[in-house]
Amino acid sequence: MRYLGATDAAVATGESRQTCDLYASGYLGWVENKRGNLQIVQVEHAAAIVAADGRSGLIFARHGVIPAARVRADERGIAILGFDPRGGTLDGVNLLGRELIANAQSRQS
Repeated sequence: MRYLGATDAAVATGESRQTCDLYASGYLGWVENKRGNLQIVQVEHAAAIVAADGRSGLIFARHGVIPAARVRADERGIAILGFDPRGGTLDGVNLLGRELIANAQSRQS
């Protein structure tokens, strides 16, 4: 999240851990580190929480994303970012995710 400009990003602990994995003043984030592809249910969960909260939603997916989840995330305004913890890479998976990465890279230049 810090790479995306959220300098106040923190790992959720205690009660807030039940809502999200990471948070910042402008974002709520979830880390999907389990085996298997990201499904629509995770996108819908994030979308429901950010709709009530008002911050933007980010899902960090270590593995694949089913096409329907990618489309639904774009429809619901959730950015999906693919990450490789070993390679240290972060890539946009859906349209919103790619826009966030492009904006972050332009700030780095």
